[in-house]
Amino acid sequence: MTITNPASNNRILDSLPDGIRSALLSYAHEAGLSPQSVIELVIIRFLELDVALLKNSQPSSNDTSLLADLPASLHIPIKQYASDTEVPSEFVIELAIAHFLDPDSVTFDDCRVRVQSNLVEQLKQQARNQATTAA
Repeated sequence: MTITNPASNNRILDSLPDGIRSALLSYAHEAGLSPQSVIELVIIRFLELDVALLKNSQPSSNDTSLLADLPASLHIPIKQYASDTEVPSEFVIELAIAHFLDPDSVTFDDCRVRVQSNLVEQLKQQARNQATTAA
């Protein structure tokens, strides 16, 4: 299941360190999702948003930052979190991914990468919830 346009590029995935990228690809494979969908679901989970935000949402075409690769519906929550914590929006993406892979980490540098079956199941459930909401 792909949440966003499958033709969208993977700049976010491509910008990640090898170990992080590999872990996300493993999660995508195990959960039967696209890597882009995993990234979006991880961000939604981190920001404690409703997965319904992805309903019929396409990436933004008028932004050149990494946010442009995400559905426009995620831009405001990411920017709000960035403003509240006084960090760049791109760092919010890193925080979300690092926290998903290792809840005790803050950055990729201190992230212990491992694929956990319970997180695969959570991704599958989030994807099912999104599919139900979109229907």
